[in-house]
Amino acid sequence: MTFLFWLLSRLPLRVLQAMGGALGLLAARLPGRYGRRLRENFLLAFPDATESMIAEAARSGGRMILEMPYFWSRKQIGARLYGFDDYLWPELEKLQSRGHGIIILTPHLGCFEVLPQSHALLRPVTALFKPPHQPWLRDWIERMRTRPNMAMAPATPRGVRMLVKALKRGQAVGILPDQVPSGGEGNWAPFFGQPAYTMALVHRLQQLTNAPVVAIFGERLPRGAGYRGHLRVINDGGMLPEDPAEAAAVINRTVEELVAIAPTQYLWGYNRYKTPSGVQHPTRDTLAATETSHS
Repeated sequence: MTFLFWLLSRLPLRVLQAMGGALGLLAARLPGRYGRRLRENFLLAFPDATESMIAEAARSGGRMILEMPYFWSRKQIGARLYGFDDYLWPELEKLQSRGHGIIILTPHLGCFEVLPQSHALLRPVTALFKPPHQPWLRDWIERMRTRPNMAMAPATPRGVRMLVKALKRGQAVGILPDQVPSGGEGNWAPFFGQPAYTMALVHRLQQLTNAPVVAIFGERLPRGAGYRGHLRVINDGGMLPEDPAEAAAVINRTVEELVAIAPTQYLWGYNRYKTPSGVQHPTRDTLAATETSHS
């Protein structure tokens, strides 16, 4: 697998994205849940989405997958980055200079692999990832994604302790905020008007460390031209609401703002609205109360 990733990583980014686009469209058009879920989730969020937009969203999902070898196997970032050094990182440095660290949210949008790697060129970052069940695959992913100044923290108690320690050292941590957590580790909050079980970890980390929270993404530019950085500072760098469900709603609204910039680059095929085992699905009244309490 390492050799295959290395081999793919030698291809130009535009070629990998073209291959990924074709494979993503094929996967979405094959019979099965993935293509149905992609279409349903996209139309729930954007009812006016056209067939060409849905097809482009399918291509974006494939591009996201085939970008992994490019960034996991290369020692240097070969892609052009726009708005990173002159916008993203200076803004984060201002917030991080407060001394509480910074919580960086990177949703399943655009290319999230380039974000921690480019940040690690300037300052240390610890990125949370969901480890596979197979120990060999977990160790392989952790080894492939680790870089100087960039540590990988599994979504386990050990990994959470790594995040807390990094924040208390004044460093940055990276988290996928739209990863569905296990039962008991999240709260229901609206996401494009639908109930989405949303991790409570971001809220807990901020309560422990007072770290400001931001959301960023790297918009994929056409034909391998690179990526453009986008940033949202949540609550002007202040604290999230005390109520965990309200905090989750604020985070989801911020992700929605970023998705609206490039709706076809969100991973709509991901099962964002699933109900984890042991969790009761909320009623419409409960969800509406959460949405309006912080509007």
